[in-house]
Amino acid sequence: MGLTDRFKDLKAKAEEAVVEHSDQIHGAVEKATAAVDQRTGGKYSERIHKAGAKADGLVQSLQDSGDATGEDEQATGQ
Repeated sequence: MGLTDRFKDLKAKAEEAVVEHSDQIHGAVEKATAAVDQRTGGKYSERIHKAGAKADGLVQSLQDSGDATGEDEQATGQ
């Protein structure tokens, strides 16, 4: 097993973890966004919420790709 294969396996495991814990990740992003916004006194509110939305979007895209990968594996019998 080469280094590239190990990285692919690691990526797959990370994607699986994101799919499995997406609700918890979403909650953590919301909490962090609110905490940072409060600590900065709302000064950077727009930027903070934009970053939180990007993080949620990344989680969603990983979840969508994980769902598609799982369906492909089931269809091929792997």
